[in-house]
Amino acid sequence: MSLSVLTRMRKRVLSQPDDPPAEGSRKRLRVSSITSDLRRSILGDSLASTSSEGTRRSNSFNYGNDSERSIHLPRTISSTAIFSRPPSPSRASSPMVFPERSSTYIDEGGLALMRSASVSSIRSTTPPAHPTFLDSSAKYHLRNLKITIDYSVPTSAIPGTLGSGDATNFTPHLLSCSTSNVLCFSRGNRVHFKNMGGGSEDIGQLCKLQEDRGDLKVIECGGSDMPHRVALGTTKGFVQIWDLKVKKMTMSWSTKGVSVMRWNGPVLTVGGLKGTIRHYDTRVEPKSKMKDLAPKWTRHQARITSLAWNINGKILASGDESGMVYCWEQGKKVPLDVGEFVQRRKKIQHSGIVSAVAWCTWHPRILASGDSKGILRLWNVEAGSSSSNGLMPGMLDLGASITSLHFSPHTKEFVSTHGASVTDAPASEGLSRPRFSMANSVTVHAFPSLRHVNTVSVMNKPYRDCVLNAQGTKLILEIPEENKLGICDVWSKRKELKRHSSFLDSAIR
Repeated sequence: MSLSVLTRMRKRVLSQPDDPPAEGSRKRLRVSSITSDLRRSILGDSLASTSSEGTRRSNSFNYGNDSERSIHLPRTISSTAIFSRPPSPSRASSPMVFPERSSTYIDEGGLALMRSASVSSIRSTTPPAHPTFLDSSAKYHLRNLKITIDYSVPTSAIPGTLGSGDATNFTPHLLSCSTSNVLCFSRGNRVHFKNMGGGSEDIGQLCKLQEDRGDLKVIECGGSDMPHRVALGTTKGFVQIWDLKVKKMTMSWSTKGVSVMRWNGPVLTVGGLKGTIRHYDTRVEPKSKMKDLAPKWTRHQARITSLAWNINGKILASGDESGMVYCWEQGKKVPLDVGEFVQRRKKIQHSGIVSAVAWCTWHPRILASGDSKGILRLWNVEAGSSSSNGLMPGMLDLGASITSLHFSPHTKEFVSTHGASVTDAPASEGLSRPRFSMANSVTVHAFPSLRHVNTVSVMNKPYRDCVLNAQGTKLILEIPEENKLGICDVWSKRKELKRHSSFLDSAIR
């Protein structure tokens, strides 16, 4: 028998699977068996048989149940350089946390790359742990300045406990700041003013209300086109217009009742005790015809508690004692069809008294509304939409009556001020009362996330009316239990970038 035949026979014998390997000899294992064992050690027996097609993942991961929402990573991930990981029910509550074994990756061919993920690659695919804030944010500027001003309301207008739901909680409105930064406020039935521009000017007196006119109920300063005008409303329905410069009354008339007022250019919008809204154009001559020519809106069925014109003066938001909020386009007597669906009709309705409405300073159709039960809502009042106008997220239960709302002109934040805590749970919203309360606080929220930014308390007493100064940086708070006005910093003005000429520019010249 030839040597070549013997060699072939020996190879066939050694290749038989039933024969045990010779002592001291080593059989080279196949790559497929190595990767199979490695898969079992890393992923477990139940997952080792997963096909290579099943290991592929897109940039949108689903964790836990199929009904859970996908988490979209902020950066597109390369299929060749990033990991594949099976879903783990035990990790559904923390989708961005990976187990220790995820440092080993399996490619489509089943080979272990045995490579740990770098810190930079993980950071680039996960959201930041902490939000970032602009330099003008209340995160850095909200603080109690510990400056107070003596203040008082007429004895007939002393409110009950804030947050109790009593209608008197939101009257009177005896605090206002003009666009020229002059603060007007009451001391009994006298109207005083102070320049908030940082000067040392003393507090001055504008006027004392005559006894036959009733008690002071509303003070409202004019806008940028009339910074020296001040409107006064009384308990007997009288409206007076005063000039701050010359300290003289320029106009007066009577109406059936005044609960709140707002200027829109030269037009004074007056909310009434029975739900009527009238618009008095102070340019009309002769003045005796102004009342007859004033448009009247009558949709509300309860006392008007809040009024606000949006930034371009084209939409008015009005809230009342029954919890209704309406939005009106200028010149139209029918409110916009906006809100959320209630019995097939859109409504903006709170379960408590509407204590505050405020428009966004950078978007003319974003509206915030707050009530006496501590519920804050956000809306986009685009008419004609077939879906709800409520924003998502767009609701907060703050656990304390909301007394004012203001959007920042410098950053995408807004502030809410609060009275006493609320103990009864809201009925219509279906929310459980939170374990915390923003009672007697100034609280700033981020927009649109509604993330809490900062909170401060001034005197730890309930606030009533609160206004921003002309620059939108300071908040003046009415603290009736102390007969004081408190002041706190909220935001700072944005720093404008100054353009400096470069060396290249000068060389070209």
